[in-house]
Amino acid sequence: MKSELRYLAATLALAASAISTPSAAQEAADEPTPEAAAEATGAPPAATTPAAGTDADAAPQRRTGSAVETPGAPADKPTGSDSEVEATRKGAWETSVSGYFRAPMALGISKRPGPDNLNGTPETQISYGPNRTVDANYYSFGYTRLQEQDWVELFFHAKKKHIQTTVGWMGYWFAGAGFRNPDSAWVPGIAYLTLDTDLDVAGRKPNIALSAGSWWPKFGRFEKYDTYTLGQYRQLGEQLKLTIPVTEDFKATVIQGFGTGRDGSFSILAPPPYQARVGLNLIHYAHLQANYKDVVEVGLHHNAQWTRDPNLLLQTSAGKSYANARGASLNTIGAELKLALPVAGRLWLSPSLVTIKNGWALGEAGVELAHGLSPEGLATNYLGWSGSPADSTGSGKLFNFGFLYENSLANVLGKPKGTTPDVKVSAFGLLVRSSIELPEGSVLPQDTLTHFKWGADAEYNPWQWVGLMLRWDTVNYDMDNGGYVFSAITSRVSFYSHFLSGERIYLQYSRYRYGDNVTLAGRWPWGIPLVAGSDIIQGGPYAGSKPDMDVVRLQGEVSF
Repeated sequence: MKSELRYLAATLALAASAISTPSAAQEAADEPTPEAAAEATGAPPAATTPAAGTDADAAPQRRTGSAVETPGAPADKPTGSDSEVEATRKGAWETSVSGYFRAPMALGISKRPGPDNLNGTPETQISYGPNRTVDANYYSFGYTRLQEQDWVELFFHAKKKHIQTTVGWMGYWFAGAGFRNPDSAWVPGIAYLTLDTDLDVAGRKPNIALSAGSWWPKFGRFEKYDTYTLGQYRQLGEQLKLTIPVTEDFKATVIQGFGTGRDGSFSILAPPPYQARVGLNLIHYAHLQANYKDVVEVGLHHNAQWTRDPNLLLQTSAGKSYANARGASLNTIGAELKLALPVAGRLWLSPSLVTIKNGWALGEAGVELAHGLSPEGLATNYLGWSGSPADSTGSGKLFNFGFLYENSLANVLGKPKGTTPDVKVSAFGLLVRSSIELPEGSVLPQDTLTHFKWGADAEYNPWQWVGLMLRWDTVNYDMDNGGYVFSAITSRVSFYSHFLSGERIYLQYSRYRYGDNVTLAGRWPWGIPLVAGSDIIQGGPYAGSKPDMDVVRLQGEVSF
């Protein structure tokens, strides 16, 4: 880790030198756009959310406002005439707004006896869908996106030549529909600044960009399950990005980032501003990417997370001390391949290998992948962490592999995107194979787990404004032991202004089938919930019974 920190210091010094040297910089022919910033190369995106956008191919539209003055003044007055100084301060800011929301009404339908008389006659119940299903939790392997919950985000952008900044707010609960949830919003959510410059090297014009602030860099996004095979980083930190146009058609990109995740908790009873004790997780990531036109993209990725902050371990217990936390780490190596070919369609493949040591000590924030919010989340989902270090310390390895294939009738026939009638088909899946390092004397009955989920869908668009979709999903929590599996078949009718425009209202029906061990508030043999948090929201008289088999959903969503 010391070598990584020394490398970081040298990198920051190089970035500051490159960006602050006017003689080396050239004026950019085209200002980087918010859309360009949202590319999968990991630059700070215009919309950085764990549940971003629709499945439509079109990029979100932007609202562009008028130029605004730069708030505040530079610490050091620029040299030159007063008019030059004023022009430097004001510049020509362009402002825009982007955002996304989804607002679902989800109805779980079942026949059950009343909770006050479990031996009574079953009667039809209509419940809040996520309370009665097993695939609505974003931080569970069982998440399918069929039962996505509330989400809204709003981002304000300002840019001028070689400068770009974004401030954003995000939240996941519509309080106007009922009771309030004070923990449901990130206010503020993100704020970051990017400075870039173009260089002139041997007739080429590489671009170097330095970003700093709070945002969520992301790599290896799996859109069908809205998760990541390489990582998303919830952090405050920096990112250095070098883009090299090797030829007119070939581009290479190198990305380095370092940041901190905040681990801790908030106490409303303590006097402000002393309502939280914060411990830092340290995050480093590097990404190498090559692009040929819009046809091929290949990426290699590494990330690491660790801690050197004892602030959350001032009181220790057996197996949970600062010495144990100092040994905690997460390391990921992985790759990503994207192919987009006429007639043949689009293919995405992404393998990764994750090594975790004492995952319990790295919680709350940092590296998110494969439906785990943090190393602690991964340890809980895949490495048997139950709160008892004597049984598992959340240590082991994960092999992840995601795949997605998509094609459309328009692509096969060589017609422009958006042509109707059209049919779009896809097949997709995610494998997580875990090997658990168990302490001697552990009560866990197995040291391996194989999670696998897959699906396929087809959408028919007879006209631009309507779509008819059919989808199949199967999720298997443990392929080595029977009963930990469920499936769903889903039909959906969607209405758009245009099916590529980024907004829709849809009506959906899902029919589920469940294995014997998939129940409300279900548990693994070692006692922890099969779905994180289900013991809280599904505990009670119906715990252990089958989840709802029928779920109806009406949802409005827009990306703008």
